[in-house]
Amino acid sequence: MKPLCDLPSLRSFHMVLPAAALLVLAGCGNSPDPAPPPTSAVPAAPEGARQGYVSGDMVSAGNVFMNKEGKGYVVLSADGDAAASVLHVVDKSGGRRVPGGPFVSLTYERMQELPLRALSATTAAGSYSAMVGGKAAQFTVAADGVITAGASDCKVSGKIDYAAGYGGAVGLSLTVAACGTVANGGYAGIAAAPVERAPASLQLIGENGSVVVDVLAFK
Repeated sequence: MKPLCDLPSLRSFHMVLPAAALLVLAGCGNSPDPAPPPTSAVPAAPEGARQGYVSGDMVSAGNVFMNKEGKGYVVLSADGDAAASVLHVVDKSGGRRVPGGPFVSLTYERMQELPLRALSATTAAGSYSAMVGGKAAQFTVAADGVITAGASDCKVSGKIDYAAGYGGAVGLSLTVAACGTVANGGYAGIAAAPVERAPASLQLIGENGSVVVDVLAFK
């Protein structure tokens, strides 16, 4: 018997197909694309936030934010004080490296707890200033996490998602416009409040699939 999606065989029927059959036909050949394969191998890590040395990539100073489901972020920079330049978006043992490149296998060394200040709707709400791509930006964070751009030419907006936890960090979506060297458009990542970044009140880290943006925001 020929498959239902074989259109020539269907033409041999001298009848009108019922609506249900037409719906089946509409789905033929339209199965969703498989998820892309990981571009990094990431060691297992317990829930929480940790910092230390990460070998296997171009840069090695790392902060690791993981939730109990094994999802999280490995944030890498040239040293502990530099802005993040590489991000691994982690799902259990597999990672998606931003920016893209050859497959890498990470190893954690000398990891220790990363002290974080509590981040909540109450503590994060307020007015902020930041430098984004070499341009000054002002924005506000509302109690519901909505980020609204201020009067500055560099516009930063988006949302902090307190329900999406990653070991003390929370989910973040950002939209950036006219901010110097940072490309316009949307970024996804995390918001955190590492003690080591004081006097900055927030660290916003995101990626757009090609580049990483790391913003320190001051109240």
